[in-house]
Amino acid sequence: MQRIEIISNDVIQDGEIVLPIYTMSVSAGPPLPTSEEIDEEIDLNSFLVQHPNSTFFAKVVGNAMNFEGIKDGDLLVVDSYCKPENNKFILVQINHNLAIRRFRIFEDIEYIETPAGQYLPITDAFFDTLDFVGVITHLIHSY
Repeated sequence: MQRIEIISNDVIQDGEIVLPIYTMSVSAGPPLPTSEEIDEEIDLNSFLVQHPNSTFFAKVVGNAMNFEGIKDGDLLVVDSYCKPENNKFILVQINHNLAIRRFRIFEDIEYIETPAGQYLPITDAFFDTLDFVGVITHLIHSY
């Protein structure tokens, strides 16, 4: 089972967080020679958050989406201003429970895809309540 814990968007609005960013290549194989210079700085808020007033963080609890690379303890950056696009992950409230689902469109019909691979049309016939919460714009994964 997977739960989602909402984290306040106050974190986003408390100013900028500026960190150094190195723009040199990072090898996933044999090591590459490096230089010690900082090429630029990055503000994580501006990098991760397009719409501060409609963006919040949510923490994943559970392993139901492991096969999609979304793991227990990951942080989701969720933007409720963005419109869902085909094949993107969204956060929905189904019968008063938050869930991560993949948004799908086939022949102009909107569906949500369950972790079991079922495509459920977004209609009242399948759910007591189904509310779109936001588009998952980023995933912050810890090792």
